[in-house]
Amino acid sequence: MHRNSMNMVQGPLWGKILRFSLTFMLTAVLQQLYNAADVLIVGRYGGQEALAGVGTCSVLVDLFLNFILGLSAGATVVLGQAMGAKNSKGIGKASHTAIAIAIYGGALATAICFLFAEPLLRMIDVPDNVMPQALLYLRIVVIGFIPSLVYNFGAAILRAKGDTKRALYIVSISGIINVLLNLFFVRVCNMRADGVAIATVISQIFTAVLILYVLCHEPDEIRISIRKIRIHKVEFWKIFKIGIPTGIQSSVYSMSNIIVQSSVNSFGSAAIAGAAATSSITKFYNVMISSLYQAALVFSSQNFGAGKFDRIKKTVRICMTYVLALGLIQSVITFFGGKFLVSLYAPGDMEAIEMGVRKFNIIGYAYVFLGLMNVLSGTLRGMGASFLNMVTSVLGVCGIRILWILTVFAAIGTFEALYLCYPISWIGTGFLHFIMFIYVFRKEKRRKETEFCTSSV
Repeated sequence: MHRNSMNMVQGPLWGKILRFSLTFMLTAVLQQLYNAADVLIVGRYGGQEALAGVGTCSVLVDLFLNFILGLSAGATVVLGQAMGAKNSKGIGKASHTAIAIAIYGGALATAICFLFAEPLLRMIDVPDNVMPQALLYLRIVVIGFIPSLVYNFGAAILRAKGDTKRALYIVSISGIINVLLNLFFVRVCNMRADGVAIATVISQIFTAVLILYVLCHEPDEIRISIRKIRIHKVEFWKIFKIGIPTGIQSSVYSMSNIIVQSSVNSFGSAAIAGAAATSSITKFYNVMISSLYQAALVFSSQNFGAGKFDRIKKTVRICMTYVLALGLIQSVITFFGGKFLVSLYAPGDMEAIEMGVRKFNIIGYAYVFLGLMNVLSGTLRGMGASFLNMVTSVLGVCGIRILWILTVFAAIGTFEALYLCYPISWIGTGFLHFIMFIYVFRKEKRRKETEFCTSSV
């Protein structure tokens, strides 16, 4: 076992899952500081329109990046299963294929988003007074798509063997760079949305260069050679098979969020600014919860490859316990600090603060349901049931969310009614995932036992 690896198929799980999750959580929180610094600094020094412009672009950026990032989940699973099965050749080919996917996918997403930036913003009904700042921000920030994806795929490669520490170190340094550049461009150079976009792109390039440096100097099978970065067909289709359903699921999520954002835009720039501030805060909640999703994904994939189903079941129980504890902490923060946190983004703008707090009071307490749902989702993917997981997620999260907007929100029309679609969809989808988990777990366990008996004859 190499120094930066973690043995996930042997030994106690409580401490290992906690260490893995906490390190990933810190990394994700620092990475989220990219967007938080953009929103916070532009909100304090650039004004309501610039804040609204940056905030309204996030759903479009997520739409393009999340589809490709779904493939990084596929890469994590393929690598994890190969490591569990001790398939050295498959590990090397999957690593190089993952980086190639990041580069080609990022280039395609950048071209589409840059060329169609204005029609995309018109599609979500961005108000005319917000459009100039939103368009400027979007056309600059898409330049960072390739380095952002290279970093995320590189981190997924490291995460597949249990190494979350070095991604944390890289993001720690780049997060500081991003904040300093934000202050320089906005405060010193008097730029607005364009300043924070440039700072983000520079920071993303830094993370990509560092993660590639780390991967090129690895002592084991995941070592990357720049000359060998290309698509290996067998590994690509394995990643594709698991990752594409994840990417489609993430994209459909983003489409449902675009529908929500379009409804928010109808309330005016103050509502957009307040919602953007709250979204920036709750994204921290989201990435914290996602650390347990990643733990469930990685630990279940390695133990699935090793045929250890008892450890998969125990992983689910442990991750859910940690989700409940984290949800309690987030609820306390929401209750005591909601208004203070929102006011940091829009000081003195009482209308934007009020709208942000109204949103926060609906979804700030509900992330525990998202966490429970995601643990089951990650475990299903870890066992290779990515397509089935996509179907239940799309039908649950997106179907419930869109149906709610078209019926309940259309009838009531309030800000609170709009944002209730999130917790309702998380609860419904979590129930569907639970049923699917029981079905897939029992089916795959019987299949593995049959294979073992056959091979023993």
